[in-house]
Amino acid sequence: MWVLFGIVLLLLVWELGQTAVSVRGKSAPLPLETAITSEQQDAQALALADARVQELTDGQRSEVFGIRRMGQQITAASAACATAVCYQVEIYSFDENFTVTAVVDTDAGVVRDVLHQPNMQPGINQRLANRALQLALNDPEVIDTLGFRPEQADMAPVAAGLRGSTCDQGHLCAGPTFRVGNRILWTIVDLTTETVTALRWTTVSDDGDFVPYEPEGGFCPTPGTANRDGWALSYETTGTDGLRVYDVTYQGRSVLTSASLPEWHVDYNGEYTYPGFFDVTGCGGSGGGFPIPPFGETEVRDLLDGSTVVGFEVVQDFRMSAWGAACNYRYGQHYQFFTDGRFRVVVGAYGRGCGDDPALQQPVYRPVVRIDIAVDGDANDSFAVWEGQQWTVQTTETYRTPYAAEGYGPHQLNAANVGWWVMDAAGAGYYIEPGLGQFGDGGLGDEPFIYITLHKPEEGDTDLPIFSPPGPSYCCNDDHLQGPDIFVNDEPIANANLVLWYVPQSTTDRVPAAEDGDGLYCWTVSGEPTPETYPCFAGPMFTPFGFNGGSATANFDVSPTVVNFPETAVFSSTTVITDNIPVNLNWDFGNGQTAVNNSSSFGVDYLTQGVFTPTVTVDAFAWGQQTILGPAITVNVENTFLPLVERP
Repeated sequence: MWVLFGIVLLLLVWELGQTAVSVRGKSAPLPLETAITSEQQDAQALALADARVQELTDGQRSEVFGIRRMGQQITAASAACATAVCYQVEIYSFDENFTVTAVVDTDAGVVRDVLHQPNMQPGINQRLANRALQLALNDPEVIDTLGFRPEQADMAPVAAGLRGSTCDQGHLCAGPTFRVGNRILWTIVDLTTETVTALRWTTVSDDGDFVPYEPEGGFCPTPGTANRDGWALSYETTGTDGLRVYDVTYQGRSVLTSASLPEWHVDYNGEYTYPGFFDVTGCGGSGGGFPIPPFGETEVRDLLDGSTVVGFEVVQDFRMSAWGAACNYRYGQHYQFFTDGRFRVVVGAYGRGCGDDPALQQPVYRPVVRIDIAVDGDANDSFAVWEGQQWTVQTTETYRTPYAAEGYGPHQLNAANVGWWVMDAAGAGYYIEPGLGQFGDGGLGDEPFIYITLHKPEEGDTDLPIFSPPGPSYCCNDDHLQGPDIFVNDEPIANANLVLWYVPQSTTDRVPAAEDGDGLYCWTVSGEPTPETYPCFAGPMFTPFGFNGGSATANFDVSPTVVNFPETAVFSSTTVITDNIPVNLNWDFGNGQTAVNNSSSFGVDYLTQGVFTPTVTVDAFAWGQQTILGPAITVNVENTFLPLVERP
């Protein structure tokens, strides 16, 4: 999403009549500043002539933002694009803050699909980048704040936001920056109103060592496949959604329809009054926006546990050409596949950031990961949350957050550190284990926001635009408003085609261990040619269950069976579970008390005298239920109250 830090962006002259501008009426085509091929021109013409596109955009102030050659990130309606040459044409409405994405098959000369995407913004085109830069360079407040009239910017005016600014009103915003020593002035430009809406200073440390490189123009890693250790999959680097894997199977069973990384939220400095960026990674092209480009080809590497090969991983590096300097970023994606059927989706940030004042909270990285899960096929999957003592199957779209203030409390994981599961109607599925620092890659814990939504083609089957609904700017939020929340609309998700969104959080630490005891994190000391890096990796592990025929046989012990009040009867589950399937233990203690408690041992107080027969019901969800009677419990309650003494 960025051009190189430190490369001079000369003042661009705005000449009326030389560029296409957005007007009310029919959508304006891609401005002349962006060179496009004749095939892209054909795709644009077909999209703008399509009746569905016109119905959505007529009367709007709208404009084409990008025309991107598509790979295999296609919708069901555009299945022909799997073998045909197709383009994704992105049109933005300034008036109502929505994107229209047209999937155009230029081989057949038809528009295969049209997606309406409310509260989403495509990456800005060159005309708007030029306009944002012009507004920033000539703004009186910018000149006054800097103390001089700038003639260049240090960073391209790419998508940005600031809490409390007009960016919170669903406006299209960009953020050119100006560096003065170790301070950076963020100029937040509102491109909907064409005004400078806010200014903020952040502080950066001295640049690390780096040797800039010039990314190869038009380079995109070669798509490929992997077929080993029981796994088969395809991979490609997308325009703006990073490295994508798709059609993933294990031992012939479907596992993932696809997984991708639509955007990164970079929050400076983790406080509401500070700005931030929306980063995207990918090949870009004439697709609008300024993606951080791929660095080198996609690699398929052995996955090691010590010296033992336990699987493989598909890895892609993305980095800016001056990485090692402030405001120049490097990101990595790893899809890990284990020989035992587990898999993990891993993302990593290396920095360097645009704001690291040690007096303030450090920058926070929040990648938005999309996982189109498909347990033995897309349909008939259900999702459950571990609530501390039991699994609760979710019936409608939902989200969970690590913050107690959100009403859910911190994640309370079971003994296996599992937070959630997804299961198909036959009872097979995957436990989902968040990163807690247990994976040996240096990650310190994910603190994730997690969302589960009903699959819809406009919600990520193609490259997604940037999340930007009215309200707090998504680059800079500390609550669950991270983007996928706009897809959580209380729609039913039981036995459905589900999509999991995973947004972990990693906080920069640029203070060496000798000074603070815990060391560097999300940080680069130096870039190429001798990189010294301390990346922050995050991502969930998926562990299979129930694929080999699960079962649950109920049983329990209780001691003592003769209880003399106020003794406690201790219940111990001895239920036998095969293939690690999930269960809930529903207890009836025979005295009117009931509980759902999956603990292996716990106590129950009986307060009245009598003989009680407890039962336990093992609910194994798709695998069925079983109830068993326990031994009778005799409770003796003696009268321990003193006699009533009347006062004289």
